Amino acid sequence: MRKTLTKKIIKGKEYFYLVFRKNGVLKSQYLGGASSMKYKKYLFKLTAESGSYGIDKARHKNFSKGAPIVYVENGFLVDEYKNGTKEYLNSKLQVVKVVAKHD
Repeated sequence: MRKTLTKKIIKGKEYFYLVFRKNGVLKSQYLGGASSMKYKKYLFKLTAESGSYGIDKARHKNFSKGAPIVYVENGFLVDEYKNGTKEYLNSKLQVVKVVAKHD
Protein backbone atom coordinates (compact mmCIF):
# COMPACT_ATOMS: atom_id res chain seq x y z
CA MET A 1 0.00 0.00 0.00
CA ARG A 2 1.44 3.34 -1.06
CA LYS A 3 1.37 6.09 1.56
CA THR A 4 2.14 9.76 1.11
CA LEU A 5 3.75 11.85 3.83
CA THR A 6 1.91 15.15 4.25
CA LYS A 7 2.43 18.17 6.46
CA LYS A 8 -0.27 20.37 7.95
CA ILE A 9 0.42 23.67 9.67
CA ILE A 10 -2.04 24.38 12.46
CA LYS A 11 -1.64 27.56 14.52
CA GLY A 12 1.95 27.89 13.28
CA LYS A 13 3.02 24.36 14.23
CA GLU A 14 3.84 21.54 11.78
CA TYR A 15 2.10 18.17 12.06
CA PHE A 16 2.82 15.14 9.87
CA TYR A 17 0.41 12.50 8.55
CA LEU A 18 0.55 9.49 6.26
CA VAL A 19 -2.27 9.61 3.71
CA PHE A 20 -3.42 6.53 1.78
CA ARG A 21 -6.46 4.86 0.23
CA LYS A 22 -8.02 1.79 1.77
CA ASN A 23 -10.93 0.18 -0.09
CA GLY A 24 -11.33 3.40 -2.09
CA VAL A 25 -11.61 5.57 1.03
CA LEU A 26 -9.00 8.22 1.83
CA LYS A 27 -7.45 7.56 5.26
CA SER A 28 -4.79 9.34 7.29
CA GLN A 29 -2.44 8.19 10.04
CA TYR A 30 -1.14 10.82 12.47
CA LEU A 31 2.64 10.81 13.04
CA GLY A 32 2.98 13.91 15.22
CA GLY A 33 5.22 16.94 15.07
CA ALA A 34 8.75 17.02 13.69
CA SER A 35 10.19 16.16 17.10
CA SER A 36 7.88 13.20 17.77
CA MET A 37 9.44 9.74 17.97
CA LYS A 38 6.74 8.28 15.70
CA TYR A 39 7.68 10.72 12.92
CA LYS A 40 11.43 10.14 13.41
CA LYS A 41 10.97 6.35 13.41
CA TYR A 42 9.01 6.61 10.15
CA LEU A 43 11.84 8.58 8.51
CA PHE A 44 14.41 6.11 9.82
CA LYS A 45 12.35 3.17 8.52
CA LEU A 46 12.24 4.75 5.06
CA THR A 47 16.00 5.07 4.85
CA ALA A 48 16.70 1.66 6.41
CA GLU A 49 14.33 -0.29 4.14
CA SER A 50 15.07 1.33 0.83
CA GLY A 51 18.83 1.64 1.10
CA SER A 52 20.34 4.09 -1.33
CA TYR A 53 17.76 3.35 -4.05
CA GLY A 54 15.05 5.23 -2.17
CA ILE A 55 17.31 8.20 -1.52
CA ASP A 56 18.45 8.31 -5.14
CA LYS A 57 14.84 8.15 -6.32
CA ALA A 58 13.86 10.93 -3.88
CA ARG A 59 16.80 13.08 -5.04
CA HIS A 60 15.73 12.75 -8.66
CA LYS A 61 12.07 13.45 -7.94
CA ASN A 62 12.50 16.27 -5.40
CA PHE A 63 15.48 18.05 -6.96
CA SER A 64 13.70 18.25 -10.34
CA LYS A 65 10.93 20.16 -8.54
CA GLY A 66 13.31 22.36 -6.55
CA ALA A 67 12.64 20.67 -3.18
CA PRO A 68 15.24 19.23 -0.79
CA ILE A 69 15.25 15.66 0.53
CA VAL A 70 15.20 14.81 4.23
CA TYR A 71 16.69 11.70 5.83
CA VAL A 72 18.33 10.49 9.01
CA GLU A 73 22.10 10.11 9.23
CA ASN A 74 24.05 9.30 12.42
CA GLY A 75 21.16 10.42 14.62
CA PHE A 76 20.71 13.76 12.85
CA LEU A 77 17.91 14.83 10.53
CA VAL A 78 19.59 15.92 7.28
CA ASP A 79 18.17 18.37 4.74
CA GLU A 80 20.01 17.89 1.44
CA TYR A 81 19.65 20.43 -1.35
CA LYS A 82 20.18 20.16 -5.12
CA ASN A 83 23.49 22.06 -4.94
CA GLY A 84 24.87 19.37 -2.58
CA THR A 85 24.61 21.40 0.63
CA LYS A 86 23.55 19.40 3.69
CA GLU A 87 22.08 20.84 6.90
CA TYR A 88 22.32 18.62 9.99
CA LEU A 89 19.55 19.23 12.53
CA ASN A 90 19.34 17.99 16.12
CA SER A 91 16.21 16.68 17.85
CA LYS A 92 15.02 20.26 18.47
CA LEU A 93 15.31 20.96 14.71
CA GLN A 94 18.18 23.37 15.29
CA VAL A 95 20.88 23.45 12.62
CA VAL A 96 24.01 21.92 14.16
CA LYS A 97 26.24 21.88 11.10
CA VAL A 98 26.15 22.85 7.43
CA VAL A 99 28.29 21.00 4.90
CA ALA A 100 28.68 22.55 1.44
CA LYS A 101 29.66 20.37 -1.51
CA HIS A 102 32.95 21.43 -3.08
CA ASP A 103 33.41 20.81 -6.79
